Amino acid sequence: MHIDQRIAQTIVESIKGIISHDINFFDTDGVMTASTDLTRIGSFHDAARLAARTKRTVAVDHNAQFAGARSGVNAPVMLGDQVVAVIGITGERHDVEPFGNVIRRMTEILVRENLDQMTRFDQRMMQTNLVNLLTAEQHDPSLVEYLASSLHVDLHRPRRVAVGRCTSKDASSSGRDGLYTVLGEALEPSEHTLHSVSTQGFCILLDAAPDEPEPEPLLESLRGLLERELGRGISIGIGGVRHDADRYWTSHRQATTAVDWLRFTERSGVLDYDDLGYGLLVSSMPADEADRFIASVFAGVADADIDAYRAVFDAYTRNNGAIGRAADELFLHKNTLQNRLNTIARRTGYNPRDLEDHAVLAAAFLLRDYLRFQRASRGGTRSYADDTPGVDVQSAR
Repeated sequence: MHIDQRIAQTIVESIKGIISHDINFFDTDGVMTASTDLTRIGSFHDAARLAARTKRTVAVDHNAQFAGARSGVNAPVMLGDQVVAVIGITGERHDVEPFGNVIRRMTEILVRENLDQMTRFDQRMMQTNLVNLLTAEQHDPSLVEYLASSLHVDLHRPRRVAVGRCTSKDASSSGRDGLYTVLGEALEPSEHTLHSVSTQGFCILLDAAPDEPEPEPLLESLRGLLERELGRGISIGIGGVRHDADRYWTSHRQATTAVDWLRFTERSGVLDYDDLGYGLLVSSMPADEADRFIASVFAGVADADIDAYRAVFDAYTRNNGAIGRAADELFLHKNTLQNRLNTIARRTGYNPRDLEDHAVLAAAFLLRDYLRFQRASRGGTRSYADDTPGVDVQSAR
């Protein structure tokens, strides 16, 4: 078994902090891979090789006794009945020999802990890769089979995807270790549930067998734990059940849409794709068609003007068309507010005070905001001021 040199160096430095002698770490061939005496790393040590082969502690009384060896003791490091390394202390034999068993046992504990960490890390990486593959529309089936086999994952179980993100649009994606810890503890009881963590958030492939409970209570509990751990709001979207591993990606797409809608509406919580309501209509409209609709409503209107119209329109809507209350909210005279409503009607061809026109404007403002939200996530922007040149806003109706 190969022990990584960085782990070996960490071990010798940890032991040196307790025992005031140089500590050396050897592979089973007697090559020094780590040491608190950096000048000796890479050298051969015949006494260490003998300790590995005989599975016994080998003491060195003087520097010429073994090739490459200095006075001290060298003890085999065991995992089960296998020698995985040799640990040595440099110093006069009568001074360091009492520490032989102590450093051997300490090294075995540290090696075991580090190997456990590496195993957990490898498992985490494999599970992350498997989740990423299963939630992608196109993936390598042979790689999926290999990872699933290595992780003992049954790909024939029904599953549904949950995607979690920080609710705040500008929240940092720090705290990945905290995410892993909370997810691991919360999801451990379900042996068929997979999860991964990324810079964006987390993804869970929930076991959806008929005897499994509905996921909302588990996810609500998980959300509470994560919010306490990270100190920020968490939004979680859930996709539909898929019975074929090749279709998990469609559940992932639904879950992503649901969590995006929560974040767009600035709500933390758990939302099933089927419960999107109005969001289902908005999110399902192709971006090109949404752009075309928005451009037909706001053709020739600058983005800054649209933003100003939105503030007036929203106040008017929140106050159910009451001019006086809307004007007070905006700190305007009611005549000024009426003039601004008239400007919206004149510039767009849609009158906010007409019920049918109000619905069109509401949809255009909402779609514009939603597309802005999506494009901000991807770093894209769009202006409608110069779209559909020459279109007459009255005939556009």
